[in-house]
Amino acid sequence: MSEHDPFNESELAHPRARELMSEELFFDCTDEDAPFGSDEGSDAYFEWREWRKENKSNSLTDCFEWILDGNLSGYNENLCTEVQIKIDQTNPDNAFLAEHYDIYTLDTTIIATALGQLLDEGIIDKDAKPYIMVALNRQMNSNILDAIVRVVNAA
Repeated sequence: MSEHDPFNESELAHPRARELMSEELFFDCTDEDAPFGSDEGSDAYFEWREWRKENKSNSLTDCFEWILDGNLSGYNENLCTEVQIKIDQTNPDNAFLAEHYDIYTLDTTIIATALGQLLDEGIIDKDAKPYIMVALNRQMNSNILDAIVRVVNAA
């Protein structure tokens, strides 16, 4: 894996990533709505690269296991239910891995890490996709989106 800055030199990203991530949004590191535009997304990508240097043959799910502090099995579709999301919003200190992450940061980290593998290697490991779907489904939940809109409007 060569050292490169895929955000300012998108031509250095893996060809398959350029093919699949054809929208400029994917390479925009300044747009908070872009996968790598937030501090969390950017940090996740560069932490992925550091992790990969030390774990050349490991799977993306091994990286997720590291991110989730050994709790990969708990990061599942049960976290995506309306009831669970409302509970997590009402009691964020008791949410899944609350001692390490809020819901936005955790999901953004998972998504950006997976897209980081695509940027660098041209693939996303098949066994990692269910975890990515958990992150996407939680972030697309109307309760989460409504909370984000309230924060933006209040700012």
